[in-house]
Amino acid sequence: MTDNKVLSGIVEIGRGMATVGKHLFRPPVTLEYPEVMPELSKRFHGRLCLLTKSSGEDLCIGCQACARVCPCGDLIQIEMHRDDKKQPVIDRFTIDIGRCIFCGNCTEVCPVDCIKMLNDFELADYSREALVLDKSGLSLSGEESDKYRKEHGLEPHVE
Repeated sequence: MTDNKVLSGIVEIGRGMATVGKHLFRPPVTLEYPEVMPELSKRFHGRLCLLTKSSGEDLCIGCQACARVCPCGDLIQIEMHRDDKKQPVIDRFTIDIGRCIFCGNCTEVCPVDCIKMLNDFELADYSREALVLDKSGLSLSGEESDKYRKEHGLEPHVE
């Protein structure tokens, strides 16, 4: 009875050593992160951002399509009003990325291509409150927005 246990133990050790032996002469697949950043696909779903017009003004029209399509419920909060010229003015735009599942629905439904996903994946923070990004934390500058549009094949200059 104990001979069977000893023999099966030796067989299992041999199987483990065979697995180690198979991988011993293969090149490593790990990166020296954060010194070497991984190359991500253009379709990677990372941090959300708001593109602006080339002048730096808000591109968002406050239609709230992104908030309605979000499967997480009240994750996206938008408050807006219209000015004297009946143009939308966004008073408050917040996204709780701590609860976001990064599905990309909000980016697909936006009629003006305002909300996009960047390749930024380092989103860790020390508090849940810090993961609620407001308009200033989400908005890219006019130059950054133009650069993003150019890199992703969108209309390069928006007035």
